[in-house]
Amino acid sequence: MRRKNRFGGEIIVNLLFSEQEIEKRIEKLADKLNKEYKDKDVVMIYIEKGGKQFFEKLTQKLKINPQKDSIRVKSYEGTKSSGQLTWIKKPSIDLKGKMCILVDDILDTGQTIKRVKDFLLSSGAKDCKICVAVNKHERRTESIQPDYHLFDLDKGFIIGFGMDYNENYRELPAIYSMD
Repeated sequence: MRRKNRFGGEIIVNLLFSEQEIEKRIEKLADKLNKEYKDKDVVMIYIEKGGKQFFEKLTQKLKINPQKDSIRVKSYEGTKSSGQLTWIKKPSIDLKGKMCILVDDILDTGQTIKRVKDFLLSSGAKDCKICVAVNKHERRTESIQPDYHLFDLDKGFIIGFGMDYNENYRELPAIYSMD
């Protein structure tokens, strides 16, 4: 399938995970979180911009009522991690003594999520679980795994459902591999 970008160019994409598959997995994950975090003081924080779509769909399905926040960091240039983490927006909620669930679109190299998790714990969070839409193994450089994820992927560059290529294709409701 061909998709246009905002500059009028085209890329070739292949569907990996449909909207329906994503919805089913989110419902199962929400059920699990509802059981595990019932009657607990929970903060759910998503990483902007990529984690927003997953976060919104997941929190709509939750019966628990977590405090919600977002953070914004930058670590990618094109298809590669720069290895540097720049904080654009830090959490606005006091995390002291709270259980955190950190939500993002993808766990790839692990560098960003590891640094963000370390920051949240150093800010007083009692615990910090990682929740991602896609757990991708190919470029993992950090020894870190998600506590919760929708899909596993061995390799490839993916777009859609929050994941982008230079700020394009993030809004797609399904997940595609990009050729």
